[in-house]
Amino acid sequence: MPRMDIPHLEIMPESRQRGGLSERRRESLTMRSALGACLPAAVAVLSAFLLATTSALANPHVWVESRITFEFEDHRVEALLFEWRFDDFYSSHAIRTHDLDRDGALAPEEVEALRGDTFDPLARFDYHVHVWAGGARREGHTVERFSARVEGERLVFEFSVPVTPPADPVEGPLVVSLFDGGNEVDFRFAESNFLLADGEVAAHCRFRIARGRGEQSGHPRPVTLACGG
Repeated sequence: MPRMDIPHLEIMPESRQRGGLSERRRESLTMRSALGACLPAAVAVLSAFLLATTSALANPHVWVESRITFEFEDHRVEALLFEWRFDDFYSSHAIRTHDLDRDGALAPEEVEALRGDTFDPLARFDYHVHVWAGGARREGHTVERFSARVEGERLVFEFSVPVTPPADPVEGPLVVSLFDGGNEVDFRFAESNFLLADGEVAAHCRFRIARGRGEQSGHPRPVTLACGG
């Protein structure tokens, strides 16, 4: 079944985001681009930023536009498919480092090296993927269907996280959030088609995006799927 826009989506005002780059981010990217020629180890440094958990007061150094697809089977969520689209600066240096033949694309062996350098180490942070099903936190995520590609001048990761056992939102809400508690990576939703469904969604199910509270406190845009009677 093709992916479709999420039905019955409610976005609370406090969790809305402004589209495009903020002026502070634009200034930061401009300055870092000017310094890029002087930083031969830039990609290694930025990869370290992805792994950093040192200070909650730190400013983000990597920006990611994300999309989430809820994959349903028999009205239960069996997997979550994520798309990460990196900012121009990180993309430029990552592509320059791993596109060894300079053809503007990533061959399978280049994707493997890129994954090993920048993505696999995030396993100890559960890939910044946070999931609660029926009030219980799911941890120890595995990743399937990882791919990396270049679109325009942007680096894009795509991967799925199985929900094991599958989550039945009738039995309790399913909450999904992309969040780096170290505040080194800023996850934002893409401007369009940022929340999708693959499979049949029951008519009485509702999706809600609101600033996290309680166990999700600090999460700016967790997605909650709840199905009433």
